[in-house]
Amino acid sequence: MKRVVSVARNTGAVAPDSLGQPAWEVHRVSYLKSFTTSLIRSPLLWGGALAFCFFALIHGGVIKHAGTIRYLAGHWVEYVETVMFTVGLSALGLKWLDVRRQAAHVDEPLLDAIPTGGQQPDEATGLQAKVAESDDDGYLVRRMREALDLVVRTGSADGLEDHLKYLSDLDAARAGQSYGLVRFVIWAIPIMGFLGTVIGITEAIANLSPTQLENISGVVAGLGVAFDTTATALALSMVLMLIQFFVDRAEQRLLTGVDSAAWIGLAGRFQSVAADDGTAVALAKLSEAVSRSSEKLLQAQEHSWRALEEAASGSLSRAVAASGQELRTALSDSLGSSLSQWSESLVRAQAHVTSQREDRWAKAAEALTTAMEGFERHQQALADQTELLERVVDATRDVTDLERSLENNLSALTATGRFDETLATLSAAVQLLAGRAADGAAEPRRVELHALPRSRRAA
Repeated sequence: MKRVVSVARNTGAVAPDSLGQPAWEVHRVSYLKSFTTSLIRSPLLWGGALAFCFFALIHGGVIKHAGTIRYLAGHWVEYVETVMFTVGLSALGLKWLDVRRQAAHVDEPLLDAIPTGGQQPDEATGLQAKVAESDDDGYLVRRMREALDLVVRTGSADGLEDHLKYLSDLDAARAGQSYGLVRFVIWAIPIMGFLGTVIGITEAIANLSPTQLENISGVVAGLGVAFDTTATALALSMVLMLIQFFVDRAEQRLLTGVDSAAWIGLAGRFQSVAADDGTAVALAKLSEAVSRSSEKLLQAQEHSWRALEEAASGSLSRAVAASGQELRTALSDSLGSSLSQWSESLVRAQAHVTSQREDRWAKAAEALTTAMEGFERHQQALADQTELLERVVDATRDVTDLERSLENNLSALTATGRFDETLATLSAAVQLLAGRAADGAAEPRRVELHALPRSRRAA
């Protein structure tokens, strides 16, 4: 819990915090806690302690295995190699414990289930405070905190999915960088082995004398140091590389679980404006601009009021302190006019600010009205087009029905065998109508209709 430290204005002394502790003691406790945590998690401390215990067992006579003493404590180069190996082993052990601890809690939800319809982006502040209550400082808590920080700072969740992918790549890079000390140890142990080889060969050459060829014990000892240090270095580096492989695999599985948990907890949680709805986007941006301008206007008005009050209070205090008892009467006479002028100026300022605010709201209302009218015209045009299309479809349906009826009539006539008689009758009727149209005053012509013989109809 963060504590607030206040400084006394008059005495200049540091006031205690809410728990009654001085500020220097709070800082000292925080520093000691941070230092203790770093010391406990230091691979150098645990590696040095492990090497010290190992060599104490050897020199105390507990470990008497000849091969162990020869390859791990036979030369000062082997001492260095063993210490470096214990440091690398401690780093991998601490990493393994941390990965197992985080993997045990990665499936525990940090946030509540996503409500129906999502949440507003302004609710991200409360969610961020809820995540901050967790004492865990692992990948999942940091991922959720950084993702919610983006929503809090931007006020929108449009780029949250892309930011989650970026945080996933960032955690993968951090995981790779955390093996820096282990990589250095794996690189340095073979170098120490080669150094022991050089030292052993140098000692062998120094002990080699042309006059005393029968005494080659020093040469053999030097060559033994050369080969033993190299063999020890290669064996220890291979062991560290194998352990690093398994720890890295476990951490990659943890990061996969963190990606899944963060995606399930945050993807689709916050409401966002659809990108293809131009009118909605324009209205949202316009509303946001109006809200921001109103907020800035209110803040400016509040600052102006505070400045006027502070200025009036300071000037009045200085005037009263300087004038003394003799100028009180004159000050009381002029104070009324000054206060009235000051009140009038405040009223004018307030009226000016109010008029500006009303103008801004009027412009915003006009813009909203124009946008809504355009939207209504667009909807009316769509309705007219839909009605025209329905009429065309109805006309097409009527024509189709007429064609189907005509086909049915022709089929019926053809089936009954009276199709030729019907054509003759229609032809006579057409001739009769044409004759009457030509000479309407003349006597109507007589048209006789004769039925064809059955033999010709059959032909």
